[in-house]
Amino acid sequence: MMEWASKRSVIRMNADKFRRFVKAPPRNYSVVIMFTALQPQRQQADEEFQVLANSWRYSSAFTNKVFFASVDFDEGSDVFQMLSMNSAPTFLHFPPKGKPRRSDTYELQVRGFAAEQLARWVADRTDVQIRVIRPPNYAGPLLLGFLLAVIGGLAYLRRHNLEFLFNKNCFVLIMTSGQMWNHIRGPPYAHKNPSTGQVSYIHGSSQAQFLG
Repeated sequence: MMEWASKRSVIRMNADKFRRFVKAPPRNYSVVIMFTALQPQRQQADEEFQVLANSWRYSSAFTNKVFFASVDFDEGSDVFQMLSMNSAPTFLHFPPKGKPRRSDTYELQVRGFAAEQLARWVADRTDVQIRVIRPPNYAGPLLLGFLLAVIGGLAYLRRHNLEFLFNKNCFVLIMTSGQMWNHIRGPPYAHKNPSTGQVSYIHGSSQAQFLG
């Protein structure tokens, strides 16, 4: 596993590799697997999972305590049948000893698939703390700069008549800024209180929000 992990942060598995390195005991490591299929959410979930795996693989704290892998339905349909799995993407944690518990299945619909949320879940299941490091993303600043440039240009051209700033279309831009925030930050859909089990769909802080 270490040899594969040195080449790829996310190890691609078929049914044979799954039986050999995940199901067959004994193991002294955990495996976090993303099960994928041709779904609309696949690409974004795959990107977030890759960010998490890269953050761990290139961390100075990297060890053989946990590995990240993926099983695609086209390459491992037997694994899907073995686990009676009928939805994807799905994230499962396979502990070193024993069978996965209910908490070893990531609550995708509640937490979302942001790498930071996945890292918290991995830490809870494996005691491995992963600091998520994202590659530079200039899309947000560039889009904001472009928007400000357009508004500034319009304000200059129509500096004698600024009523257009109060046009309803401007409010549309303001309202869609929340969607821009969601795209950049990748927040979860909701939050589940670990003590009470209650699910909240509205964030308690004014500095954050959930996907709506």
